[in-house]
Amino acid sequence: MRRTTFAAAAVCAGLFTLTGVTSASAAATGVGSPSSRVSVSGTTATATATFTASPAATATLAGTCLRDARGTDRDFALRADVRLTSTATTVTATQTLPAGTYTAWPCALVNGAWLTLAATQTVVVGSTSTPVPTPTPGGATPGGQAMPTAALAGWTQVFADDFTTPVATGSFPGPAYAGRWTGYSGFTDTSGVGTYTPSRVVSVTGGALDLNLHTEGGKALTAAPVPLVDGAWGGWTYGRYSVRFRADAVAGYKTAWLLWPDSDNWNEGEIDFPEGELNGTINGFVHQPGDPARNALAVSTGTTYTGWHTATVEWLPSGVTFLLDGKQVGRTTVSPSKPMHLVLQTETSGRPSASAAGHVQVDWITMHRRS
Repeated sequence: MRRTTFAAAAVCAGLFTLTGVTSASAAATGVGSPSSRVSVSGTTATATATFTASPAATATLAGTCLRDARGTDRDFALRADVRLTSTATTVTATQTLPAGTYTAWPCALVNGAWLTLAATQTVVVGSTSTPVPTPTPGGATPGGQAMPTAALAGWTQVFADDFTTPVATGSFPGPAYAGRWTGYSGFTDTSGVGTYTPSRVVSVTGGALDLNLHTEGGKALTAAPVPLVDGAWGGWTYGRYSVRFRADAVAGYKTAWLLWPDSDNWNEGEIDFPEGELNGTINGFVHQPGDPARNALAVSTGTTYTGWHTATVEWLPSGVTFLLDGKQVGRTTVSPSKPMHLVLQTETSGRPSASAAGHVQVDWITMHRRS
């Protein structure tokens, strides 16, 4: 799995309760580019932070800082009076943590100021998913993994759908999903080749939302389902979105599942994951707010669409994290700050042949707001 990130520096200012402490540039104090890594075994986390400084400096405290999803201080034990020189100094600490998602980074207090140091790391402790059962074709868990129901620390669930009620093509959403789903209809997709036609594409069958991508009458038919919260179109600021999905390797079609600004103003940013051609690999992108033509994050996972996978986007003020099957595949500290909503935009990636046809399936979806 190939991972590419463009992460900005984490800022320590305002995250500590020490009276009179400010933040400072690492370069101004001579502290070099530090690194840290947190490894997890069960509920035990071990953090290793490495520092250099030229000229030499003394850190009042140094080690790895940690925050939980609520922003609560969970720092590893910091070492006092650490002498930093041009030779790397390593600070290691271990602690037991409750299951959840955390943010970690190397931190040092030098000359009364917490230094602005390296990029953050997302740390996942324990499992937030139900154990994977044996797949049952056409059953309630076609993707081989039951929809997670456990509460997530720092998040409030606002939407979940396991697609247990069948709906024929042409009848979705119907009474079973009324007020819970809508979607694009009747206009061309991003490439200008396909047409969003949910009445000929969308159904619920075999325990999954099914998008039957194909050509009719010379027109490539696509779909972009949109989940509704409390029956309303629109989103919120900061959330966690997980989708269990797979797709046939159909040339000429792609997913561009995205968080899109409620304002329809692209300048507010855009988050895309999973994005990619169905006969290719799963990618992810975060478009820079204020300059959306530039990517703040670009990820190529090297993973194909044909197997079942769970894609998760965690969007927080501190940044955006992409998880694929529970493993972090990308993170940036750039974060859109205006309300956004989720669209399962499934469309053409060019001009597919008239014979190109296949299915995109969604076993389940969950959405959370930041508590």
